[in-house]
Amino acid sequence: MRIVIASASGQLARATTKYVLEKASPEDVVLVTRNVDALAEYARAGVTVRYGDYDHPESLPAAFAGADRLYLISLHELGHRVTQHRNAIEAAVAAGVRHIVYASYIMVEPGCPSTVVPDHLRTHEMLDASGLDVTYLRNGLYAETPVTQILPPAIDRGVLVDNTDHARGAFVHRDDCAAVAAAVLTSSGHEGRTYDVTGPELLSFADITALAAKVSGRPVGYQSVDDATLDAGLRDAGVPDDVRGMIVSFGVSLRAGFGEPLTDTVQRLTGRPPRPITDLMEQHRPLLAG
Repeated sequence: MRIVIASASGQLARATTKYVLEKASPEDVVLVTRNVDALAEYARAGVTVRYGDYDHPESLPAAFAGADRLYLISLHELGHRVTQHRNAIEAAVAAGVRHIVYASYIMVEPGCPSTVVPDHLRTHEMLDASGLDVTYLRNGLYAETPVTQILPPAIDRGVLVDNTDHARGAFVHRDDCAAVAAAVLTSSGHEGRTYDVTGPELLSFADITALAAKVSGRPVGYQSVDDATLDAGLRDAGVPDDVRGMIVSFGVSLRAGFGEPLTDTVQRLTGRPPRPITDLMEQHRPLLAG
């Protein structure tokens, strides 16, 4: 069983590769990236590293050649990534790949207002029509986002302002998502399955700020505002339109309950429980403490 991991230079791919190599031999693993030099350490360890670029579809069939399973990690450029994903899927078919494991998103439902969801829905449609076996890993809300991006400036200001109104989500460590992906890639019986990959508890941003205050030793409050007020504040701060729309729509989606699935997927597929967000806060205590 030969496994290809695409977009292999990214954080999720690297973490997944680490877990895959605990179960598969290096000669059965292929890493595909636009930046081959960035993965030289894996090449030295016997892993095959190949050049492949979603924006250059002619590079992909050879990059995926010989693969039985392909781990397709969703890209980040809204709108354009549908074309990139199509290129990857068509190349996988041409290369004889039998099974694609797709890193999707917990909120991927037709009624979800999040601006990141339509690209995933279109990718699901393309995968369903590809004729290949598919496994969907609907990764939960990454705990890294509040801990490393949202909380530090909020702690500096003394307050976290959003539009989530105490709605809750099951925040999950990226590393736990990687462990689940590796378990699926290195075992059988996952074809046609969809797994929601979540953390161990439902937390609101008010809960998260309270936990951060304890870990950092610095006071930080929480304030929820309406969508228009948040949008205006982000505009005044110079946030680009597409990013502003993404942030506001995330709060709307969380309030509608799209972040609330709570599952035992991590425990079932990896044999260990998902880690709480406080573990990540402890790892980043210096960042939170300023």
